[in-house]
Parts: sequence; structure tokens; C-alpha cells
Amino acid sequence: MPELPEVETIAKQLGSVLAGNRIVGLTVLSVKSFVGVKTDVVSQKIVSVSRRAKVIIITLDNGKYLLFHLKMTGQLIYIDQNHRIAGGHADHDWHAELPNSHTRIIFDLGDERKLYFNDMRKFGWCRVLTKKELDEYLAKYGPEPLDSGFTLEYLKGKALSSKIAVKKFLMDQSIIAGIGNIYADETLFAARIHPLRPVGSLTDKEWNSVIREAKRILAFAVTKGGTTDSDYVNAYGTKGGMQDFLKVYHHAGEPCPDGCGGKIEKIVVGGRGTHFCPACQKENV
Repeated sequence: MPELPEVETIAKQLGSVLAGNRIVGLTVLSVKSFVGVKTDVVSQKIVSVSRRAKVIIITLDNGKYLLFHLKMTGQLIYIDQNHRIAGGHADHDWHAELPNSHTRIIFDLGDERKLYFNDMRKFGWCRVLTKKELDEYLAKYGPEPLDSGFTLEYLKGKALSSKIAVKKFLMDQSIIAGIGNIYADETLFAARIHPLRPVGSLTDKEWNSVIREAKRILAFAVTKGGTTDSDYVNAYGTKGGMQDFLKVYHHAGEPCPDGCGGKIEKIVVGGRGTHFCPACQKENV
């Protein structure tokens, strides 16, 4: 599933071509994929495209919002006479004939311009929301790790004496918005913290290291267009570049990149494959 850097990249790139377009038609091919009233969307101009946590927000000029969650296999694909711009799941659909069997929603923008929402497994969705409904939905997310609310005091307050594994804690979207499997692994390796450490056991120094490294890694990942795992391309239908800089994610069995003499191991934490160096990241400290 795309994380903060990947969704940020998609939102910025799609925003560059969608802003200013008017939605002149809307076709829903999968009722499960669309929640809202069509008349709230048709005839409305797209003002902007933005991101919060792992969701994409399209602002309309009538005060309504289109909220997209790509989940595991969702794609947004923009087509006009000169461009085909797509982001999300990296299967063949983004350059295949459209619409196809995976197409769930079609936004007609006029003059042969269209925005397709494709989703192979139908876990992703689009919702039409008012400002109040959008605020209520987004309120369930914690602060963005690149924003000022991501602080030592905040994290300690959420952790208290909890025994939850720090890896699960970092991936809890109600606590921190936008960090998933890849960047949790990379952050904890950089901070030298074992993914199974109970969050209540972390010291102030360790929390500050988590904050510093998460901000550094995520900001760098945004500049690289995110990580191309098996299921992500950016809005130009090309692969991100961050995977060339990952130190532990998908490197199980390889020597520690920092030369400590250990090897990267893979375990399961909270149902997710988790990569770490047992020599650098001690479970018992």
C-alpha cells in the first residue's frame, strides 16, 4: 500500500493536470467503489488535489470533496489527447486500453479528458464529502510526521507505559498518519531500535531519534518520488527512486549496510513482514 511519500507524489503530479478541469460526466461501474451523490460532482470544477495521511483529496468548487483511498490495488489514471498520467498499483492497467475490467469510476472532464479510478480487488474507494464530513473523517488520523505536531511530548503521551511493539505503534494511523511498513522499518533501523521494543520502554533520547530519522527519511523519500515496491508507480506511471536507498526493507539475509557484522533478518510484527538488524537493533537494552 502506498505510504506518505508515494501518495504525496501522486497528489502533486495529478494536481498539476487536474486543477482547473470541470467534471462534465460521472460513470460509476462499481457501486462498492463510490459513496456519494453524482449531482454533487457533475458540473463542478476541480480546485486542487492534496494529501492527508494515505488518502488523496480532490477539492471541488462547490465546497464538496472527493476522497480517494487507493488501498492495495487502486489507481488514478488521467488521460487527455497528449498525456496518460497514472499513480498507484503498478500493474498493466495504467497503459492498457481504458476502460477495462478493473475500471470502477470514470470522471469525464470534457475534450477527450478523463480520470479513471481502477481497482483490481475493489478495496479502494471514492467518497463525496462535505467540509464537515471531511473534517470528521480526517480527525481519526494522528499528526503528520513532517508537521510540527510530531513531537516528543505527543509520542510519550500516546505511549505512556504501553507494551505495544514500537513497529505497530508507528504504523497506527490514529497515532501517526502516513507511516506504513516500509518507512517504519527504515526509521527504526536508523534510530537503532528493535521493532518489538515496547513503546513504553523508549527513552526520551530514543524518541527524539525516532522523530529525527522519520522526518529525514520521509522528506528524502518525497524528493525521490517514493518507493517502488511491487505495487506502486507515481502519477507519470514510472517507478519511484527511494527503493535504491532503503537499508533494511526487503534486504533479509544481506549484511548490515552499516557494517556492524550482522545480517538483516525478517520477522512478522502485527501481521507485517518486518526487517531489522539484530546486531544494531537490540531487543533487550
